[in-house]
Amino acid sequence: MSQFFGVMRHEFKMAVKRPGMWIAYAVLYVFYSITVFAPSEVGEGLPATVTEMWQHAAMIVFYTNMFMVLLGGILAADRLQRDYRLGVRELQRSSPIGQFLYLLAKYIGVWAAVITPMFIYVMAYAGYYVARGVSPLFLAIMPVVFLVMGGTAFAFVVAFSIACPLFMPVRVYQVLFVGYWFWGNYLSPDVFPTISGTLLVPSGKYAQYGFFHGYPEFFSKFNQPVITTAQAVWNLVILFSIIVAVLVVTTLILRRQTRRA
Repeated sequence: MSQFFGVMRHEFKMAVKRPGMWIAYAVLYVFYSITVFAPSEVGEGLPATVTEMWQHAAMIVFYTNMFMVLLGGILAADRLQRDYRLGVRELQRSSPIGQFLYLLAKYIGVWAAVITPMFIYVMAYAGYYVARGVSPLFLAIMPVVFLVMGGTAFAFVVAFSIACPLFMPVRVYQVLFVGYWFWGNYLSPDVFPTISGTLLVPSGKYAQYGFFHGYPEFFSKFNQPVITTAQAVWNLVILFSIIVAVLVVTTLILRRQTRRA
């Protein structure tokens, strides 16, 4: 297990120390701060009850998922290919760690690295809420909502971002991934054929409505879907089943490549 944690720790450090990652997320910090989360004129109030705190936390994570998870998927796309590019795969093959454990350690390390900037942002925003008079309980609610909605979304896209560049150039995957992210999560199936109305959505929509009571009251003028807790659970089960399948298939591909080498 020491090799497993060593790979995971090394991958996390390598990813989290990339200046380009922090610069890209900083641009999104500015974007969200002056647009989506800027002081609004529609008159929404701060959350006063526990239910409202869950709703506000879910709303914040859902909006930040839209672009921060997209950026995380793009940044994770070269993590496995980097080993081949730098010529370190031969050294890794000679180590005692198995192929699946190596891939799992790399996957967890990359996942932890790309979610860190978003976690910092949503917790800073939660602190801003508390500074404005919201109960400090909001600081405990936000990490739970972030893990369920943001953590799951990042886990889903990072799995594909590690696996798919084995079949196609990294830049091609990144372009296709951007198209998928908006087509498969945010386009209405009433307007365009899309899977956004199915349980395959990783954007956090099902958890937002099924676990965290949907949008706050000031969104009541908009039509909101009816999603049950059971549907939200099935959404998570399906997403994590796909993640496991992707990691298993990727392991088999890596083993096949090793035998051919």
